[in-house]
Amino acid sequence: MTSGMITKKDLENKYIFWDVDGTLAAYRFNNHVADPDGTDNGMSLKEIEDGVFLKRKPSLFMQKVLNQCSAKENIIMGHSRNKKEMEDKQKWLNKYYPNIKNRILVLESFSKAECMIEYCKSNKIKLEDIVYIDDVIGFLRETERKGIQSWHISSFLDWEFN
Repeated sequence: MTSGMITKKDLENKYIFWDVDGTLAAYRFNNHVADPDGTDNGMSLKEIEDGVFLKRKPSLFMQKVLNQCSAKENIIMGHSRNKKEMEDKQKWLNKYYPNIKNRILVLESFSKAECMIEYCKSNKIKLEDIVYIDDVIGFLRETERKGIQSWHISSFLDWEFN
């Protein structure tokens, strides 16, 4: 039985896929976590068009984790509601995570698990060599069922830094 907390050894020399919303950046927009218009996204379409994502700050804690995890490679795996949100996330990532060059940003209708599997197939990466980190249990459950080691962001709460 394990403690449920992730260690540096768990991530060492792995290809790590990082979610953006709620993982590398806080999941809160204009003082709310759910779209006031009632969609499943945290931002309304108007907020996306107004560039609200660009006003977010990164999680300084997760930046430290990412910088000290000794990954073989860090890769972004994020969902977006539309093209504008995708473009804004690219700009945001360029600003706060410029060292992460491989980014998979897809529309919400695509499965994150299937996108990671396809990426691994095309780059000849074994599934046992990857780790996925997200804040949404549904995505973690799907990836884990498909053979991908998956961790919820809360598993980092006791992370020890150098």
